[in-house]
Amino acid sequence: MHAIRGVIVSAIAAVLCAAATPAQEKQVTATLVKYDGLKQEILKQRGKVVVVDFWATFCPPCMKAFPKFIEMQKEHAARGLVVISVAMDDSKDEDAVKRANKFLTRQDSPLRNLLLDEPSTIWKEKFGITSLPCYFIFDRQGKWVRFRAEDSETGVNYDELKKVVVQMLNEK
Repeated sequence: MHAIRGVIVSAIAAVLCAAATPAQEKQVTATLVKYDGLKQEILKQRGKVVVVDFWATFCPPCMKAFPKFIEMQKEHAARGLVVISVAMDDSKDEDAVKRANKFLTRQDSPLRNLLLDEPSTIWKEKFGITSLPCYFIFDRQGKWVRFRAEDSETGVNYDELKKVVVQMLNEK
């Protein structure tokens, strides 16, 4: 009887220890992409409404807004919305890449997460981005609207941006 009781106590202890151990966090990492690769990612989504979120860990408004885009994706994916997250942290700086991936993991980001592997001169020239956050919204035909902050402190009017997204989703 003592042997059975010992086995039961051991089994209960094992279950309690397993329950007390925090679940392994699912690692989320951004995929390195060049400008042309990002362009291809967007073109693959033709026929859908695409929001491209340009953000960085050094941009507090970007990080504050990020969960809103995850929620937007979850809320409107069935209607044809795709949100692509593009980290603008320095891809050559190992610590910056780790910070970006750690942030994505903490957010448990289900988005298509990319890390732009280009110098800032390219994204300033090609995208006209002078400060973050910056968002591009592409309609189903590929025409786009850009929302950008005046500076990295103020952010973007999210409600206005969401209104444009919903309007584009309503257009067939």
